[in-house]
Amino acid sequence: MSKPRLALYLIVVAATFAWSQQAPSPKPDLVAPAPAIRAPHSSKEDLAVPMCPATFNDSLETDGIAILPRDKSAVTPPKPTHMSDAMFSDEARRQGRSLGIPEFKNSISMVVGVDGLPRNFCLAQSAGYGLDAKAEEAAQQYRFAPATKDGQPIRVRITVIMRFKLY
Repeated sequence: MSKPRLALYLIVVAATFAWSQQAPSPKPDLVAPAPAIRAPHSSKEDLAVPMCPATFNDSLETDGIAILPRDKSAVTPPKPTHMSDAMFSDEARRQGRSLGIPEFKNSISMVVGVDGLPRNFCLAQSAGYGLDAKAEEAAQQYRFAPATKDGQPIRVRITVIMRFKLY
């Protein structure tokens, strides 16, 4: 083996060994959740949608609300039967075009009841520009086959990511 090839080989072996000896990164479950932060460019309508807390104290045992994916092994998730598209706000369309932002995204958390109706909406991630209010309006129109545990319908907390794309 020539000297340059041998040197390259040794560097690759040393880098691989060093990489394998690094401490493992923390698992997502061990990282403290960050509280939701409202977008600085939120409209008056957006401010009416509450922000989610950093964590929910829900559990099947205490308040009868399952949280997915934590309770996924015991719970069959709700299945959407009707989903409404969120409308793009005029403000977001203007700002997206003028700032060159092709996509906005927010996350809305909700509890799906035993009747399949969503309730208790809050924002896990804010987009602003009127899109948070539009996301809640659309989510209120959603309908689900309820989540079940042992064949019985139960309440479950889910989070839906809404993407708004400019075309």
